[in-house]
Amino acid sequence: METKKTTKWKLLALAAMLSAGSASAADQGNSNINQYYTGAAPVTAEEGEIVYDDVDYSADNMAASFYGDEAQSLQPVAFVGDHQGSSVPTPAPMMNDPYAMSTGSGCSTGDCGNSSYEMASSCGSACGGSCGECSKRPRRKMLQKTDMWMTAEALLWFTQARSTTPLITQNAAGAAPERDIAGTTSVFGGDEAIGGDLSAGFRLDFGKNLSDDFGVGGRFWWLSESSEDASSGGIVDGTANSFGRPFYDTNIPSENSILIANTGVAGSDDFEGSFTAESSLDIYAAEAYARMKMLSGSGFRTDLIGGFSHFGIDDTLSVNSTSIQTTAAIGGLIGDQTDISDLIETENRFFGGQIGFESQINRGKWSFKTLTKVHLGNMEQIYRGSGVRTFTTGGVPTDSTNGGVLAMGDTFNTTALDEDKFTFAPEANVKLAYQFRPNVSMSVGYSFIYWDDVLLAGDNINNVYNGDAITTPPAALAQPASERKDSSLYTHGIDLGCVIDF
Repeated sequence: METKKTTKWKLLALAAMLSAGSASAADQGNSNINQYYTGAAPVTAEEGEIVYDDVDYSADNMAASFYGDEAQSLQPVAFVGDHQGSSVPTPAPMMNDPYAMSTGSGCSTGDCGNSSYEMASSCGSACGGSCGECSKRPRRKMLQKTDMWMTAEALLWFTQARSTTPLITQNAAGAAPERDIAGTTSVFGGDEAIGGDLSAGFRLDFGKNLSDDFGVGGRFWWLSESSEDASSGGIVDGTANSFGRPFYDTNIPSENSILIANTGVAGSDDFEGSFTAESSLDIYAAEAYARMKMLSGSGFRTDLIGGFSHFGIDDTLSVNSTSIQTTAAIGGLIGDQTDISDLIETENRFFGGQIGFESQINRGKWSFKTLTKVHLGNMEQIYRGSGVRTFTTGGVPTDSTNGGVLAMGDTFNTTALDEDKFTFAPEANVKLAYQFRPNVSMSVGYSFIYWDDVLLAGDNINNVYNGDAITTPPAALAQPASERKDSSLYTHGIDLGCVIDF
């Protein structure tokens, strides 16, 4: 019976040891330490975890630190219930390791003369005496979390292609460049013909954790100008192609065009001339936000995001043309010149709030982050337009009047066309990061943002008027009233960044 009792105690002891080992392994598996470093303490441990400072965690150095430079085998551990001894053997004193310190008169009890280390238990109560040279284990300390962050990213984004009516058209020599004539194509403008190319930019995100559960931050991003342009490259005579500025003539009524350069077009004198056209889009954003922890667990965390948002979206469209008469068979004089300039600018200023969620999952040195939120607020829409015609006869300007092909008059000094509209802008970001050194990660991600209500220049062109007045000074242009048109806009692309925690 005694033998059976001893066996039960052995089994119970073994089960307890296995249970303790499993619990320890589970604790280690559930820790939020992202990785271990050779030669430095793990710097991403949870607050309150005990770590060693200034310790080389490589297997060889750990063995040398705790058991000496010379190879030593581990002492067997006594089994509970066996008759192999009454106590667990004590490991040999740690001698001649990287933390060894010669004893002397400066040695004091308890810390071996250095407050950074504790005395090994085998050294006794003091450094002197028969202990001689004594190694110390590093004093354990509590590792604090990083409480600030900064992310710098390069943006490689594509902005939605924008649409206009055809602004510069061309056809073969001898054919009018009018939209309703076969062979006419658009040189500049058209349906989704402007923009859509890659734009570079940058994004900064920085902030501070005020507690484990709450932090504040700021975010700013900017995209370089997304532009599209076309040019005749100087004066062209129309012998290769005819060029014009199309419009709808209410006098015909039908499609018509202001001839820039043409040769042999029926019912018209010949012209030579030039043109330039350009469209540009600028976008920037500034945000201030707070974040509060909602969920957390082993290797993951979800925060509630809320704060203030501001966006700026500026769209500019300009078209300039010069037409010089080279024949006078129908009317006018050779050398008569018509210069027409149009400029349309729209500004969109969003002021509002944001709300959303940010989640992060950590697995070793890798982390995956998602950010989804929506911006809600007021979009201030501003329209500014200017059109000017200048006529020159005999080399001397004879008249200049408001009104071009795209913009009637000058609206830069009025706010009558400005409006405020409530709008929303959903945003989504995903990011994969790799921590290649303590507190520093490199990331690659994807971003998407969409604005529901934006005023764009190309949507607010009204090139419908009485065509017989466009080149006959000083007749006024008559144009039907047009309505403001709002549209949506989105931008998306790749983010390449560096994340620094400190």
